[in-house]
Amino acid sequence: RLQCPSPDVAINGALLALNSVNGNTSNPIAFYDEAIHEKARKKVEIASQMHAALANREFHMYLQPKFHLNDKTLHSAEALVRWRSQGGTIIPPDRFIPVFERKFMIDRLDQYVFEDVCRWLKSRLDAGKQVLPVSVNVSRLQFNDLNFVENYVAIRNRYDIPAELIEVEFTESIAFDNASLLLRTVNQLKAAGFTCSIDDFGKGYSSLSLLKELPVDVLKIDSFFFADGTDRNRDMALVESIVELVKKFNMRTVAEGIESMEQVE
Repeated sequence: RLQCPSPDVAINGALLALNSVNGNTSNPIAFYDEAIHEKARKKVEIASQMHAALANREFHMYLQPKFHLNDKTLHSAEALVRWRSQGGTIIPPDRFIPVFERKFMIDRLDQYVFEDVCRWLKSRLDAGKQVLPVSVNVSRLQFNDLNFVENYVAIRNRYDIPAELIEVEFTESIAFDNASLLLRTVNQLKAAGFTCSIDDFGKGYSSLSLLKELPVDVLKIDSFFFADGTDRNRDMALVESIVELVKKFNMRTVAEGIESMEQVE
């Protein structure tokens, strides 16, 4: 005999299964099971702890280095964030960032990391130590805030950070929401002295139109282009074409996800 759940339980399970494949065009079918239930439970747990974690400063800034290709010297860094709970558990960003986005709190996390970067740069400047530019990620929610650029300038000025030490990264997917708003915001960022970069270039469908319209300084080529493919010559030709095209727009390129000398070549 099978024990059937109540209608409410069955519907809730179906909704959890639906949410687990929402937007996944390659595999749009899911069957509810304990793994889906556990994943949903962890999201609820994270959501319940976010406000306290921000207040308790449980989020920590890490720096991922960027190197010059010609001589392998350190050029700059990208600020990453990790959540270390009070119990000492490290929660990876792919678990908490989507929850922050759904709860419309990702702007608070962005600003939290940005201020940490400014605070760290200030400590090195005051100590007379070497400083290099640091890039910070900005979510699409920030671009809908009319005070976004003003807020970032205020934080930067509070710590007296030279404008050339901060780079603002945004993904090309923001252009799908409101291309005109993105263009206006980028122009405001540039006028305020920030360096601007497009992150994850090549994932979306607006790539070439973005290059045509946006006055960005840096283009970050997505790691997808450097993954092992079936035709290495074709992969290399594609990357070479992107780099040569971007040079004509006086932009710099950054290759993401480089972990081997073969990828460097």
